[in-house]
Amino acid sequence: MAKVAVGQWVPHVEAFVDVSRPPAQHSASVDALAALVNKDKLSLFDLVSKMEMYLTTTDHIVRSRGILLLGEILCRISFKQLDVNAISTLSDFFISRLSDWQALRGALVGCLALLQRKQTVGSIIIADVKRLLEIFLQNVQVQSLAATDRKLCFQILNYILDHYPEAVKTMGDELLYGICEAIDEEKDPECLKLSFHLVEAVMKLFPDPSGLAAQYANEVFEILSKYYPIYFTHGVGDDLDATRDDLSKALMHTICSTPYFEPFAIPLLLDKLSSSLPLAKLDSLKYLDNCIRCYGANRMGRHATNIWLKLKEVIFSLSIDQILSTSGSSKDMEKNKNQIVSEALTCLKTAVTHMGPSDEDRLINLILLDEDIVSSIHSVASEETSGLTSLQNPIQLHALGSVISILAESSAYFCTRVLQAHFARLVDSLEISAGRETQHLNNCSGPSSGAINYGSLYLSVQMLSSCREVALACKEDFSPIKSAKESWWLILDEKMDSLIHLLQSLLTIESQSVQSAVRQEYVSCAVKGLIILATFPEPCSPLSANAYEDVLLTLTSVIMSKYENVHLWRLSLKALASIGSSILEFHASQKENIYNKVVVDKISFLDEPCRTSIPLNLRLEACFEVGTSGSNCMLRVAKSLEEAVVNGRIKCTEYVVNLLECYCGRVLPWLFTFGGVNELALNFAMRLWNEIRDLAISDRIGSQGLLSSLMMGMKLVVGICTEEQQSLIVQKAYDTISSMLSLPVKSMTQHLLTVDEPIPLYSVRDTSLMCMFSSVIVGLRPQTPVPDMLMMINLFTVFLLKGQIPAAHALASIFNKNLYNSEFSHENKLDKVIDTILERCFSTISLQSNMKISLSYAVRSDDANFSESLSGSIESKNDIISGLAWLGKGLLMRGDEKVKDVSLFLLKCLCSDQSLAGISSHQEEHGINNSSYASLATSAADAFHVMMSDSEVCLNKKFHARIKPLYKQRFFSILMPIFLSKIKESTVMTTKLVLYRAFGHIISNAPVPAVITEARQILLVMVDSLAKLSQDVKYKDLVYSLLLVLSGMLMDEKGKECIVENIHIIVSVLTQLVSYPHMMVVRETALQCLVAMSSLPHSKIYRMRPQILQAAIKALDDKKRTVRQEAVRCRQTWQSFA
Repeated sequence: MAKVAVGQWVPHVEAFVDVSRPPAQHSASVDALAALVNKDKLSLFDLVSKMEMYLTTTDHIVRSRGILLLGEILCRISFKQLDVNAISTLSDFFISRLSDWQALRGALVGCLALLQRKQTVGSIIIADVKRLLEIFLQNVQVQSLAATDRKLCFQILNYILDHYPEAVKTMGDELLYGICEAIDEEKDPECLKLSFHLVEAVMKLFPDPSGLAAQYANEVFEILSKYYPIYFTHGVGDDLDATRDDLSKALMHTICSTPYFEPFAIPLLLDKLSSSLPLAKLDSLKYLDNCIRCYGANRMGRHATNIWLKLKEVIFSLSIDQILSTSGSSKDMEKNKNQIVSEALTCLKTAVTHMGPSDEDRLINLILLDEDIVSSIHSVASEETSGLTSLQNPIQLHALGSVISILAESSAYFCTRVLQAHFARLVDSLEISAGRETQHLNNCSGPSSGAINYGSLYLSVQMLSSCREVALACKEDFSPIKSAKESWWLILDEKMDSLIHLLQSLLTIESQSVQSAVRQEYVSCAVKGLIILATFPEPCSPLSANAYEDVLLTLTSVIMSKYENVHLWRLSLKALASIGSSILEFHASQKENIYNKVVVDKISFLDEPCRTSIPLNLRLEACFEVGTSGSNCMLRVAKSLEEAVVNGRIKCTEYVVNLLECYCGRVLPWLFTFGGVNELALNFAMRLWNEIRDLAISDRIGSQGLLSSLMMGMKLVVGICTEEQQSLIVQKAYDTISSMLSLPVKSMTQHLLTVDEPIPLYSVRDTSLMCMFSSVIVGLRPQTPVPDMLMMINLFTVFLLKGQIPAAHALASIFNKNLYNSEFSHENKLDKVIDTILERCFSTISLQSNMKISLSYAVRSDDANFSESLSGSIESKNDIISGLAWLGKGLLMRGDEKVKDVSLFLLKCLCSDQSLAGISSHQEEHGINNSSYASLATSAADAFHVMMSDSEVCLNKKFHARIKPLYKQRFFSILMPIFLSKIKESTVMTTKLVLYRAFGHIISNAPVPAVITEARQILLVMVDSLAKLSQDVKYKDLVYSLLLVLSGMLMDEKGKECIVENIHIIVSVLTQLVSYPHMMVVRETALQCLVAMSSLPHSKIYRMRPQILQAAIKALDDKKRTVRQEAVRCRQTWQSFA
C-alpha cells in the first residue's frame, strides 16, 4: 500500500492542535488520520514520530491537544492489528502521562482505548494494567476533574475490574481507599451510575470474610448511604443517559452486591419505611425485597421481627392523609398507595419464601400469632353487620386476606397451620350468617338488615385459593397428604359440604335480594370460590364427582334462567369457561365427561326460540364462550349448531340466520386455528345442500337475510375444505341445481351463449339456487376439479347479463383461478370463453337492439357513436357494469392482459357524455337523457374501486384467489397516463367529476409508494379532485381516502419535495377541508396534515402561516372534541413557528 505524503496528513494534525478551530473540524481531522492508519497509508510509527514535538512540548495547551489527538486516533483504530512493541510503547507513554495533570484527558482517552482492545488485535498486558491502576490511584484526583473527565476515570476503573480482575486481586488497602475517594461526593448522574457499578464490582471481587469487602464494608456503605433515596433534580428535557430509575436500580444492585452490607443496609431501609415520602417508601420496599434474596436467610433471620412489624405497618396502617399530604392529587394518592401496598406484599412474600425454610415455626408464629392479625380475624368471624364494613375499611380486609394468602400458599406446612388456626371458625361464621339470611327470606319479602358475613366469605375464599396453589405446586404423589393425620386437605375436606352449600346459596339468594354494588361483591366472591373448588387438579380435588357436577349445574342454571341479572350471568359464564380450560390443562378425563354432559351439551342444545326463555344472542354467546374451553368443546358446540341449522326442525328464518352467523363467523374461524376442522366443514356443507333443496321446494330460500347468510356460510365452509372435499361439495351442488333449475340446463352444456342469442327466462327460485352455487365456486381452490364447466359458465353468464352480482363473483373466481376442468385444459380455449363473455357484456350494455358489437368496437369506436348506443334499462346496465368490474378484478389479480379490454370499455363509459351538448330531441324522446348517462358513468367510475380494492366476499387469500405480486402497482402505472390525459381533455364538468371519482378510487387503493413515485404528475390533479369532490356530500368517503394519500406523501421525503413545489394550492385546499361539514375525520386529518407541513423548509412555508392559523382558530369552535384538540395542536405548532 503506497504511503501518503507527509504534507497531506500533517495539516490534519495542525488543525486538531489549533484550539481556535471549530469542533467539527477537529473531529474531521481525527477521522481523516484514523482512516489513513486503518488503510495502512500512514503507519502509527510515522505518525507518532512526526507528532513528537506536540507530545513533549512544554506548552501545556499544545501538549494536551497532541496527546488527546493520539488517544482519539487509538480509539478509532481499535480493530487494527498492532504488534507487541507498539502496544507496549503506547502503554508506557499513556501511563506516564497520567501524572501530567495538564494533559490528563488525552492520557485517560488513550488508556481507555488500550484497555478496550481485544487480544486478537493486540492488547495491553496484565502487568501494564496493574501499573496503570497503581499510577492512576496515586496521581489522579477524580473529584477535582470536570464531569467529562470523571466519567472517563470511572470507565477506566470499571473496565479494569470487569475485564482484568487478576490485576486487582493482589492489591491492598490502597484500592478501596482510592475508590472511596473517587466516588465520594459525586453528583453527576452519569458518573454516579458508573460509580455505583464500580462499588458493586469491587465488592464482588473480594467475597472472603477476611477480604477487603468485609473490612471496608462500613466505610463504603457510609458513602453509598448519602445517596439513598435517590433524589433526582434534573429536568425531563436534560440530555442524560441516566434516569432516576436507572440510578435507583444501580444503587440497589450495589447495596445487594455483598452480604457484608447487611448490618448497615437493613436498619437504614427499615427506618426509611417510616418516611412520609411515598417515593422513599417504594424504594425501601424494593431494596428490602432484593436484600432478602441476596443476603440469605441466615443473615436476614435476625431482622425477621423488625421486617414483619414494618411491613405490617405499611400494609395495614397506611394513612390516607399521610399519602395525600405528599401526593398532590387524589389520583396520585391512589396510585402511590396501591404501589406501596403492592410492593409491601411482594416483599412479604419474598421474606416468607426465602426465610421460611430455615426456621418455619418461628416465622409462622411471628405472623400467624401476631396480636393484630389474630384480633382482626376474630373480629371478622364474630361480626354480625353487613360484610363490606368489616374492620371499618374494606381495603384493610383485602390486605388481611393478602397476608393470609401469602403465608398459606408458601408451603404445605404453612397452609396447614393457617387452616388449623382460622378456617373452621370462618366457615362456621359464614354458615351462621347465611342461616339468618335464609330464615329472613322465608319470613318476609324485604331485604335483610343483617346480611351474610362478607369478611368471613372473603377470607375463606382466599384460603381456598392458597390451598389450590399448594396443590398445584405438589408435583409428587398426593396420597401422603391425604393420609396424614394433620394436613390442610383434611381440614378442607371436613368443611367442604358446608362450604359448597353456602357458595351455591349465595347465587340463589342474589336473585331475590336488592341489587347493589355490595351484592355484586358477594356474588363475585362466591363465584370465585366455586371456580377455585372446581379447578383443583383432579388427583387432589376436594370435590367428589357428585359435588363437582352439582357446582356445574348451579352455574349452568344461572346461564339458562337468570340472564336478567347481567353481572351474575357474565360471572357464571366466565366461571364455566375457566373451569373448562382447567380440564384441558390438567388432562382431567373424569371431569371432562361431566363437564361435557352438564355444561356443553345443555347450553349448546338449540331448539325453536319459543321453547326457551333465554334470548338467542345470549344463548349463542354462551355457546361460543363455553366452546373456547378447548377444541373438543368447540367441536361439540359446532355439531350442535349444525344440527340446529340443517335438520329442518327450526322454521324461524331469523333464528337460522343468527345460528349461521355464529357458526361461520365465530365457531369455524376459532376451530380453524386449531386444525382438524375440514371433515366437520365437509359434513356441514353436504347437509346444508340437502337443507337448501328443501328450502327451495318450500320457496323459503329467498327469505329476508337467509340467503345472504347461507351464501357467506357456504363460502367459508368450502374455503376451509381440502381439494378432495371441495370436489364432493361441487358435485353435490351441481346435482342439486341441475335437477331443480327451470332453465334449459341441457342446452347450456352444448355451446357458449352467442352475442345475439336471447337470454333465457328464469324464476326467483332459480336466482337463489344460482347464488348458492356461486358461493361454492367462490370458495374453491385452483386445483379442485369442476364438472361441466361449460354449463356453469353459461349459467352464470345468463344471470350476469341480468345484473346478478353473485354470478359475476363466480365467473371472476373461475377466470382468476383458471379452475381445473378437462373441457378447458388449454388456456387458449378459456381465453376464447372470456372473450365471448366480455363481448356479450359490452353488447348488452351498449345496445338496446340486437346490433352486434365486438371487443374491437369497445376499443376503437369514437365517443360520439358510443354515446348514441347507450340506452335501455339503466339500472340493469349499472349492475352489469359492476359485474364486469368483478370479471376485470379476477383477470387483473392473476395478471391477465384482457383486463385492458375491460378498462378501456369502462373508460368509454366514463366519457360517454362528452357529446351530450349536441344530443338530439329524437334521442330525448327515446329516454336518453343526462341522468341516464351520469348514472352509467358513475357506475363505471365505481367499477375501478371494485377492481383496485380488497374484498371480503370474493377473490381474496381466504378463498384461494391467485394474486400476482405488485398487480395494483402495474395497473396504477398503466392507467395514470390515460386518466391524466382524459381529465385534461375533458370540457364537460359532469364528465370531469366522474373521471375524478374513478381517479380517486385508483389513487386511494394503490400502494402509497407507487403513488409517491408518480407524485409530480398526479399531485395537482389529486388536489384539484379533492377540491371539486368535497363540494358534494356523496363523495365524502372518497375525499377522506384521498386525504389519507396526501398525508402519506407528507411522511415521505420525495412526497414532501413535490408538496413544497405546490404549497400554495395544497394549503388552500386543506384550509377549506378544515371546515368540511360532512365528515369529522376529514377535518381532523386536514388539521394533522397542516401540522405535518410545519416540518417543510421554513422559507417555503412561512408565508402560509397566517392562512393556516386562521383556519386552525376557526376549527377551535368545532362541535367535535377530537377536531378541537387537533386545532389546538395546529395553532400551537404554527404560533411557535418563527
